[in-house]
Amino acid sequence: MGIRESLNKNPSITTGVTIGIIVIALLAIVWQMWSSRPNINNIKSFYTVDDGKTWFEDQATKNPPFDYKGSPAYRAYVFKCGDSGKPFVAYMERFTPDALKKLEAAAANPTTSDPMAMENLYTTGMEIKKPGGPKWVLRTTAEGDKVQSDLKCPDGSTTNIQPVIPGE
Repeated sequence: MGIRESLNKNPSITTGVTIGIIVIALLAIVWQMWSSRPNINNIKSFYTVDDGKTWFEDQATKNPPFDYKGSPAYRAYVFKCGDSGKPFVAYMERFTPDALKKLEAAAANPTTSDPMAMENLYTTGMEIKKPGGPKWVLRTTAEGDKVQSDLKCPDGSTTNIQPVIPGE
């Protein structure tokens, strides 16, 4: 007797085996999807407390400025020139005091916060400046665009500038 004849003679066993295979396949798919999700708490950013002279890694979920050992920490965007170039902070970013207050209030009571308003704070409430720069400017202004796009190596060159990724 062949496999086909056995399956035809025992439809309940065939149904059970088929359901078992489907359940195993679904569990494998769910497990694969779940295990491949990045842990947002493991994503890092660079921060500085001394106007970009030095920097450190911390969770990317922190809203700058935040207190780091008694000093305000600002997000630092670190670059290098060429593969062997020395890393440097090209610019820093922080939230305006008003935007930071709104973000903290939303974190304290997430059920009443408007997600679109919070997302808007990441553009309209963000300031940036170059290390040693005279002032913080809104990211979404022409001055802000210039800070982000006018990247220069410490020697003044503008070729082969590459971002440095935390943890690499």
